[in-house]
Amino acid sequence: MSDPLQALKYDALTRQLERARAMQAAYFSRFFWWIIGTAFVAVLLYLIPDPSVRALLPFGVITAGVQASFYLHFVDFARIQAAALERRLNTLLGENLFLESVLEADYFYPLEKPKLGGISSARPTTFFSAYTVHWLFLWSFFFLFGLLAAWQTLAMFRLFYVVLLASWSALNLGYLAWYFLGHADQTRAVRELEALSGTAPKND
Repeated sequence: MSDPLQALKYDALTRQLERARAMQAAYFSRFFWWIIGTAFVAVLLYLIPDPSVRALLPFGVITAGVQASFYLHFVDFARIQAAALERRLNTLLGENLFLESVLEADYFYPLEKPKLGGISSARPTTFFSAYTVHWLFLWSFFFLFGLLAAWQTLAMFRLFYVVLLASWSALNLGYLAWYFLGHADQTRAVRELEALSGTAPKND
C-alpha cells in the first residue's frame, strides 16, 4: 500500500478487527462452557434425593438461559463491529477480501434478522438453531422435573412457589423475547456504525 495515510488506516482498522474477533471468540467460549457447566450442575441437583433441593432446578434453568443469552448478545455485538470493520477494509482496498462476516451470516445466522437467543427467524434450520433447541428441550426436562418435585414436597407453599416461579419465568423470558425479537439494540448499533463509517451491510 503506497499511500502512507491509507496504510495507517488499514493498520488501525485491522487492529480493531482483531480486538472484535478476540471478543467474539472469548464470549463464544464462555457461552459454550456455561452451557456445559450448567448441565453438569443440573444433573447433580437432579441426583440429590432431597426434593426441596430439586425444587431449585426451575429457577436455575431460567437463570442459566438468561446468562447464556447474555453471552450470546456480546457475541452478536462483536460480530456487528467486525462486519462493519470488514466492510470498511473492503472499501479501502477496493475489493472484497474480508469475507468472514458474510460467511458467518450465512452459516450461523444473519445479524440483520430477529432471533430468539440462538434460534434465527431467518435461518431456523441451521445447526446453531438446532443446537439451541436441543438445550431448550434438556433444560425443559429439568425445569418440569424440579416443578414436579416442588409440587409433591411443598404442600403448604405450592401456591406461593408456583406464583413466584411463574413471575420469575415471565419476567425473564418476556424480556429475552422483547430484546431478541425486537432487535432494537442490534439495529441501533448497525445504524450508528453506518453513520460513522459511511458503509452499510448488504441485505439478503
